[in-house]
Amino acid sequence: MGRMRRVFALNRSAWGNMRRGTWILVVGLLIAVPIVDAVLWRFAVGRLEVGYDAWIGRAKTAGWSVTRGKAVSGGWPWAATLEIRDLSIGGGGTSLTPGGIALRVPNLTLRIPMLRPRSMDIEVFGEQRLRIGDIPEIVATGSRMSAVLDPVSDREAWALDVVAERPRLASVDGWDVSAAQAGFHLRMPASVGTGESQIGFSFNTGSVVLPISVRSPLGRMIRQLSFDGTLGGPLPALQPPAPWATAWRDGGGSLQIQNLAVIWGPLTLAGAATLALDDQLQPMGAGTSRVTGYAATLDALAESGALSRSAATAAKAVLSLLAGGGDDGDAPDVDVPLTLQYRTLSMRQVPLLRLPEVDWPEQ
Repeated sequence: MGRMRRVFALNRSAWGNMRRGTWILVVGLLIAVPIVDAVLWRFAVGRLEVGYDAWIGRAKTAGWSVTRGKAVSGGWPWAATLEIRDLSIGGGGTSLTPGGIALRVPNLTLRIPMLRPRSMDIEVFGEQRLRIGDIPEIVATGSRMSAVLDPVSDREAWALDVVAERPRLASVDGWDVSAAQAGFHLRMPASVGTGESQIGFSFNTGSVVLPISVRSPLGRMIRQLSFDGTLGGPLPALQPPAPWATAWRDGGGSLQIQNLAVIWGPLTLAGAATLALDDQLQPMGAGTSRVTGYAATLDALAESGALSRSAATAAKAVLSLLAGGGDDGDAPDVDVPLTLQYRTLSMRQVPLLRLPEVDWPEQ
């Protein structure tokens, strides 16, 4: 019995030591975690401040004018943030567009989440004002406008995801367009200056309300618009639009659109296309689409004058044949081959629309 009591006492002592060791470890972690987090937070804030200042320096060196208000760090313990007030960027000259570009952002927050230290979140608040060339200033607002900048597998490649909830674009001359939501994704490869490169992008939006001044035959509401795409070929150095477009075309540049989806009035369309520039720097290409509601759509286009009645009648006849029907009534859907050449959009050799000429400024 005495020996059993001694063994029990030893086990109880060992258990007590183990519990004390566990509590010491827990207390040590409770003390160490905030300290480590504070150190990492300070490092992340330093990265934001250095990166922001370096970007400002590069922009000014490139000839842009930049004014900014005070930048305040914060966000501990969950993120490192840099809140920037009254950021204005202007310049670009004729290398981007005649008259240059001016952007004003009243409230901008850069954030590095502590659990995603290689990513950066960007949020903007208030009225963002953008002027491009001689176009009237555009004001952008939304209940939430944010972006996430992420590195991808390649060290120099990166991806950008932009989300806007209830975005609204308004011009000082009176028009405005709004949507329930909009999203944009961009993936930039490691190098776009030389050789073949593929810039990937996607866009989606819904419940788009067009300006009152846009008298669309299909109505002012676009229920859905989405697409994926890739921009191929080396991107030339920054220069005026016409020389840039010429260099991109001569380098074999092309634009591929996939998974296009449109629901607009009576029209439901899904399709894909490949586009390039011809010798006159006008868009050319070919694609296919699956269309539902073609008869009502063509009637609306003819009624508004956007399409001649003869072209609408010919198009309905061809579509009815493609759908396997002998009249002008809508089939559930129909596959439509399309070509764009010499600014004319055609379907099975039937001209549909004559597009306006794209004017690429030389300066």
